Amino acid sequence: MDLWGIDMYNSLLVFSLLNILDIITTYNVLHRYGVQHEANPLARIIFGKLGIAGGFILKYIGMTLIILLGLISNNLVESIWVNNILLGGVVAWNSYVNYKTSKKQ
Repeated sequence: MDLWGIDMYNSLLVFSLLNILDIITTYNVLHRYGVQHEANPLARIIFGKLGIAGGFILKYIGMTLIILLGLISNNLVESIWVNNILLGGVVAWNSYVNYKTSKKQ
């Protein structure tokens, strides 16, 4: 496994950008409508109890599990891409909600 090859670089670059977009889009939705608008029921409970810190804890536990599975299976780059796909879906949904709600105002 080439840890510092172009495949790893690209997967981590997309991973970083998607995390920034996830933070921005999630913040915008929750800032406008509150925690009750969170689509993920587990995240809604954790946000309600621990605030934004709880959201980060949940997010990074999930990402850590996916990456650990990649390390164990010797498919780290692939596991980061799976994470990127899931996170891309979250960012797309958040962006849709932000767009939809901005049209109502």
